[in-house]
Amino acid sequence: MLFLISYKFTDANAQDKGSKMLKEWYDKGGPQNRPEGYDVKSWIFLPQHGNGYSVVDTDSLETIWKQWSPWRELLEFTIEPCADLDQTVALYC
Repeated sequence: MLFLISYKFTDANAQDKGSKMLKEWYDKGGPQNRPEGYDVKSWIFLPQHGNGYSVVDTDSLETIWKQWSPWRELLEFTIEPCADLDQTVALYC
């Protein structure tokens, strides 16, 4: 099932801490360490605004939270089911 995940850092301090966490995540293998069954179809991050969007194909919300739980204190999330990848991506292009 496809999900659109929208996220935004809560404030400048969260954005600073999140950027350090993201660098550490990439240094430790990043995308190769995603949970099984979590397939990113599209990803847009706008660092100057501290927000981003991901379209993922996954079997459950539980799998999404396995990926995003370290960030929950820093980000505001919205998770919505989406039916069509091309239409969803077109909204943000």
